[in-house]
Amino acid sequence: MIQFSNAISDAVLATVCIVVFFRFFARLPYYNRILWGIFLVTTALAAAAGVFRFLGFQQLIDTHRSLSTLAGSVGLASVVAAIWGLVMRQSFSRSTVILTIAVGLILFVTLLYPAFQVFDSVVQALTMLLVMLIAVYGLLRKYQKAIWIVIGVMMIGLATKVATNHLPFNPTDIYHYALAAMILCFGKAV
Repeated sequence: MIQFSNAISDAVLATVCIVVFFRFFARLPYYNRILWGIFLVTTALAAAAGVFRFLGFQQLIDTHRSLSTLAGSVGLASVVAAIWGLVMRQSFSRSTVILTIAVGLILFVTLLYPAFQVFDSVVQALTMLLVMLIAVYGLLRKYQKAIWIVIGVMMIGLATKVATNHLPFNPTDIYHYALAAMILCFGKAV
């Protein structure tokens, strides 16, 4: 079944990921940029697969689901570490990146098992909470641009509530656009 609105919102999300990376994260230290890149590339790949899935390529449903899980595990582990580095103004080492990727891959493999797929939303919620706490800690440390992280997390938090309400909007589209806005806010925090 073709869903043009979802395909368009996924295309917008993928484009925003790429543009934000080159616009805002190009001048960060190398390993910090790698972590941001992992987050943005996994999100962009999941969105690109979603574009084709929603355009009617039914054989990509499992690929889209797997890439979304990858973005929701390795990508989220990377963004937590990247935000920590941003707020604390730290340059990471290669071992930090490897450890972050290892944690994300363990989470990814765990979430691929059907029995553990129900925890996907729990991981996302805990990540939002952790990112929000890091951002508030950054505000306490006088890193004023952390307010953009708070705004971004609030946007994605509100978008997840749209799915439970009966609004005249497609909840998937709202989530994609809010995710794109959150990524733009994260870029503004640099």
